[in-house]
Parts: sequence; structure tokens; C-alpha cells
Amino acid sequence: MPVKDLHSNSFDESTLTKLDIFEKYLMEWLPVFLHTKNVKKIAIWDFFAGPGCDPQKNPGSPLRILESIVKYRENIFQSTARIHVVFNDALRKKADALSAAIEGPLREMIQLFRDRLVVNVISKDFQDLFNDQYSEMQGQPNLIFLDQNGVKEVSDEVFQKLIQLERTDFLFFMSSSYLKRFATSPEMNRHFPDLDLVKLQSSSHQDVHRLILDYYRGKIPRGDKTRLYPFTLKKGTNVYGLIFGSRHPLGVEKFLKVAWDKNELNGEANFDIDGDGAKLEPSLFPNWKGFTKKQKFALELEAFIGTKQELTNREVYEFTLGEGHPASHAHEAIHELRNSRKIVCDGRIGFSYNSCFKKPLKTIKVVNHG
Repeated sequence: MPVKDLHSNSFDESTLTKLDIFEKYLMEWLPVFLHTKNVKKIAIWDFFAGPGCDPQKNPGSPLRILESIVKYRENIFQSTARIHVVFNDALRKKADALSAAIEGPLREMIQLFRDRLVVNVISKDFQDLFNDQYSEMQGQPNLIFLDQNGVKEVSDEVFQKLIQLERTDFLFFMSSSYLKRFATSPEMNRHFPDLDLVKLQSSSHQDVHRLILDYYRGKIPRGDKTRLYPFTLKKGTNVYGLIFGSRHPLGVEKFLKVAWDKNELNGEANFDIDGDGAKLEPSLFPNWKGFTKKQKFALELEAFIGTKQELTNREVYEFTLGEGHPASHAHEAIHELRNSRKIVCDGRIGFSYNSCFKKPLKTIKVVNHG
């Protein structure tokens, strides 16, 4: 299965989007653990780090990680934790290029942070390094970025280990179009033995990454708290994508905020994956247009509340995350239902993790007219 060297040319728009999503999530994730008591170590793992930048010096994930850490310098010194960053690339040439690229910035950072920051550049096979370091990951918060070149590294075994890590969020990249293109190859059968290849080959261009997401969701054992969310990336005729995973609702909340900020039309792609743009335009036949993803959510939330008749803001929050929407969409929908007197709420009501898990719960009741 051929793959392209992601670092041989200038980063294209989809690559920059991928890096931007990772960076923005890192900026949301890091302060959570800096403000958590008794955390001694916070680890960031970039297992396919590359040379650090493209030929035009646009920063890749390693430089973005370091820049993000600098922004939280004061928080780090106020925290009990030290930051450990691991950059790895199996190709020694790329690892050496990365060491050279970060030498200057890292020297300045070590002077700033002293023993509060440790950065290692490694050149090992991903599977070997991941297995070697797995026991260390189990005892600490981790953010894991797997920007693999291709599709094969996030095997079933690796995925099961990822979702078993308690305080770990992860993002991994998939060349989804390659899976569709080489669906019948022996290598594909070896890496994805349970994947429905017929369904994969017949899937539409824009849905192939969603199908891969469903494949991994099907690998999550019953009762496991891990939730997965996609962000599909389109470049020409090819479709790629990120898959985000977290066991904690706050991690999910923060990722969905990042994703919907990146594309407020659908929150899961760098293009109009479901044709929602046309649904927002004026039409001579508005009843034929269908609903956008956000409009469907508002209707589904109203129906969910209707079946409950009475529920808490936490139930609305969990429903919202389960549907892949940010807390702000719940706020808007509840505000509309309240204004139209379809529901009454217990005073001021919030739909963030803090509002639903750190403060007294609020009640929402359906108003039955007549």
C-alpha cells in the first residue's frame, strides 16, 4: 500500500487544518491538568513528529507543541506538574532534522522552565516505542498524537491499549481514501480483518471516513467510557481524517468546541460534507430543502426532552455530546424552547461540564398546554 511522504512538500490546506485542530485542542487540554491538584507529570506524545516543519518552514506539530507550552509558562510554575514531551520519528533522518529545527527554541525553553520541562527526540519504530512506554502512560495524563503516514499503525491492539488509558486523550490520522482504494489487498485484510470491505468500496466519497470511525467505534467494549469523533479532511479527490478519542466528557466538550469553531456548518469536516450550505439559502420550496445538522439537533433535543417530560441539565449535556454537538448548541436550543414556552427551567441553567458536574443540577420540565 503506497504512501506519500507528508513532509516532502509544503503543507497543504488540509494538513494545516489538521495541525491547527491538534494545536487548538492542546491549548484546551493542557490547562485542565495544570489546574488539577496532585498531578506530578503531564505527557505529550508526538509519535510521528517528522522534521518539525515543511520546506517553507511552516511549523509542524513539534514546533506548535513547544509554542503552546510557552504560552502556559505561568500556569506551569503555579502547578505541581512538570511537562514531558516526546517527539519520535522512525526515520533517523527526520529525527535528526527535528533536533536541529528545535535546537534554538528548546535551548531558550530549558532556560525558562528549568526542571519543569523535559523534551526528548527519539527515533524508534512506533510499535516498539509505544509498547515500551505504555506502562509509564498508565500513571499520568497523556495527550497522544498519531499522525501516521498511511493507515496501518493504529491496529486493533494499539487501539485497545489507547482506550484503556484512564487520563488520556488521543488524535490519530487516517488516510481513509487509501483504505477504500486498496480494500481488496492482502495487506488491508491483515490490518483490518473485521472491516466490511464491500461496504467500504460502495461507500460515497464523503462518507468513507465516517465508515472508518464506525469501525473503531465497534471495537470499543461494552461499558467502556471512550467516545470517538471524526474530522474529515478533503484534498482534491482524496479524503483523509482525524479521529479523536477521550474517556472524559470534558475532553469531548473541548474537542467539539474546537471542531465546530473550525467549521460552524457541520463541525466534522473542512468542507460541506452534507450539503448544509444549500439548506440555508432562500428557496421557492423551503419544505423540500431538509434540515441542517444543527437544525436536526435542535429538533432531536426537543423530542428527547419530550420523552422525558422532566430532566436535568446533565442529561441534556450528555445527549448533546452524544450527538456530536458543542454545549453552545444546547444553550441555543433550550433558549428557543424556553422562549416559545415549551419548557420551563430551574433558574439560570448551564450545559458545560462544570455546570453539570461541579454545581447543583438544574431541572427542565415540559409545559403541557391544555
